[in-house]
Amino acid sequence: MDMRAKYIAFLALLLSASTAPADDLTTLDGQNYQDIRDVSVKPNGLHFVVGDDATMRGVTVALTNLPPDIKEKYHCDGYSLGMMAAREDQIVDLKKSMAFSLDQLPAAEKEARDQKKLLGFILVWNQFFTPARPMGLGSTGALAHFYDVFHDNLVLVFVSHETEREKVPDSVKAGFNGPDEGGYSPSMAVVTADCSKFICEVPYSAKDFAGREQIFHEKIAVIKKFLADNPQ
Repeated sequence: MDMRAKYIAFLALLLSASTAPADDLTTLDGQNYQDIRDVSVKPNGLHFVVGDDATMRGVTVALTNLPPDIKEKYHCDGYSLGMMAAREDQIVDLKKSMAFSLDQLPAAEKEARDQKKLLGFILVWNQFFTPARPMGLGSTGALAHFYDVFHDNLVLVFVSHETEREKVPDSVKAGFNGPDEGGYSPSMAVVTADCSKFICEVPYSAKDFAGREQIFHEKIAVIKKFLADNPQ
């Protein structure tokens, strides 16, 4: 393609973008917004602009108030927001109380059933519980990364590597002893709310932030497929 043809094609692309119709959005509570534009995902929800001139205003709709097709279109599901939070690289003051313990498993299962979520069992060492940044190297950074991405999407259970690894349900052992585990901690086994079925292992594998993020993307796709095939 010569330069003139490329220029004409570029102008056509700009024209089609400028004339493309803006979206309308109806929230789950019945609010209707027409011709939304400048759409962006924020930590507190989906932000967009509506109106013209004197009526122009910005609106933020909470994630929980968005219909599924809008969440899918703008990639603003809970996992996307968790990834965004991790990229802000804020210190996470890691504490054992931030998840259920193994001896609280009945309560964790109940919460997972009530919230229609899956369970994520994270294998940890005691020394991991210290302030850390999710973009940091090493196991503490990895645990902060796991927490930012998954704590709002799964019901988490911390499992002590020192004393509890062999006490978990068989479905969890399938992850902790599976080929993806890689011999590093933290790692996470994702199972159904009643612990009857293993879904996937989310390994640490000594990766840096970018490497962990790639693994998370791949495993989140597995989780989403399972949920789509098995509605809660």
